[in-house]
Amino acid sequence: MRIKTRFTVHLALGLVFWMFATGFSILFIVEGILPFLNIIVSTDDEGLLVLWISIIITIICIGLFGWYFGGPIGFIMIWIHQLSQENYEPPVSLQKIYNRKGKLHFRYLLYKEVLQHLQSLAVKLQASEIERERIENAKQEWIAGISHDLKTPLTYITGYSTLLLNDQYEWSKEETRSFLQEIDHKGKHMEELIQDLSLVLHGGALPLHKTSQDLVEFAKRVVANISNNPQASNYKLYFETDIPVIPIEFDKKFMERILQNILMNCIVHNPENTDVYLKIAESNENAIIHIIDNGVGMPAHIVENLFQQYYRGTTTDVSSDGTGLGMAIVYKLVHAHNGTISVKSELSKGTSFEIILPKKGHLQ
Repeated sequence: MRIKTRFTVHLALGLVFWMFATGFSILFIVEGILPFLNIIVSTDDEGLLVLWISIIITIICIGLFGWYFGGPIGFIMIWIHQLSQENYEPPVSLQKIYNRKGKLHFRYLLYKEVLQHLQSLAVKLQASEIERERIENAKQEWIAGISHDLKTPLTYITGYSTLLLNDQYEWSKEETRSFLQEIDHKGKHMEELIQDLSLVLHGGALPLHKTSQDLVEFAKRVVANISNNPQASNYKLYFETDIPVIPIEFDKKFMERILQNILMNCIVHNPENTDVYLKIAESNENAIIHIIDNGVGMPAHIVENLFQQYYRGTTTDVSSDGTGLGMAIVYKLVHAHNGTISVKSELSKGTSFEIILPKKGHLQ
């Protein structure tokens, strides 16, 4: 029964009770008590007596109505005020509105849906507050990590620059070139980091430059490039597909970044001799990319937070080519292509990424 209908029924019953109580009281006093006490009342006095009885019964009924209808409303208002003060614990008097069988008392039953929604709201607000605090802490750690990532290459640049500018030493041409190469390398790394930050923090739509390309041939080239990376020399990379050509529209630069970030993630975070597979399949509307490794896997809390913007798993210390923002960037770039990405992982059993991309540039 809806609350409006239930309220109407309760109000109607209350009015019937008021009329019955008034009529019964008048009849009981005038026809029962007064004759029993041999009290004779004139017609005018009898009318006045009836009026006073009606007024008194009405006042009593108003008090009962206030207790019956207003008590639960007062409880609800106290609960709402408590929630507004960011106190999400159940009110102290919550148990009093239930009987021994765990059911609402009759007058609180009138507001059953409201009380249920308040309980649900309190749980959600408390969960949101916990999540907000968790994200805020992760954000602070993320900012600290980014600061570290910026300082690390900057330290190299400053150190080598100081050496080159020191007049007390005469550096050979080879040494000077080595210092300059290191400065150039760290400078490019800082540039990559800043670009990654720009991608992750970009508020609007990313500027994609899509062209129609063969995803199979493109992915095959990316796997070949990663295989030639010195970091991947002791890992086994495989490319598998039964489909010769899958033409779809994508941004070449960003798609390469997606595949590189995931493949390098499989390499950097797994021991040597780990097998890494990139498999391509298709459905009627989508191209499907699976990237699978048989490495160490990830615990559930890392899987849950892997694509979150403020959740970082790597720093410059782990890989000089990484920025620690790889998975957040992957998530954003995949969604910029109107695709989806998911990950499954189990400790000691490896990790599997699935990317689904629409063939026609939009999800059907």
